[in-house]
Amino acid sequence: MRKAVEAMAKRVDKQFSHDDDGPTAQDPVIAEVIVTVWKAITLELKKETGRAQELIGRCYSDSNLGIEYGPGDVEAACKRAKA
Repeated sequence: MRKAVEAMAKRVDKQFSHDDDGPTAQDPVIAEVIVTVWKAITLELKKETGRAQELIGRCYSDSNLGIEYGPGDVEAACKRAKA
């Protein structure tokens, strides 16, 4: 999960801050867009992680299956990736 979050952070930075003859991440507007996009990504990853935990718990309640991380872990990984 950590590697996926780091890869997503690189994609976001590349998509919004690298333009051959346009503004860069130094531009406050671009920086704000990156922050907004990253917050939305973090929120969606947390929701999907919670949803996956719920589905696994409902479908496999008697087998003790689950994912090794939760929404809090996702949030921490997202913060580290954009720190």
